[in-house]
Amino acid sequence: MNYLDKGILVLATMEMAKRKKEMSFCPTEVVKWIFPSNWESFMDDENRAVAWLHEKGLITLENEGITPHLGNTDGVIKIKLGKIS
Repeated sequence: MNYLDKGILVLATMEMAKRKKEMSFCPTEVVKWIFPSNWESFMDDENRAVAWLHEKGLITLENEGITPHLGNTDGVIKIKLGKIS
């Protein structure tokens, strides 16, 4: 799956997932890494990037140990690298 032309937040999310390997992380970590001064302005964009990556099976999502339904989540979503073929 080619995600290289999908924008900086898709790339950054995948890069962080690859670096962290089996460790999970929050979408806010990605946005703060790329846009440290005004990261809050980019959270909707990051959520769209996360949704696209999850739909393609490139990342997995967890919320308190279970797979959440995007857009219908209470609490913190954690991202992990999925299986890349």
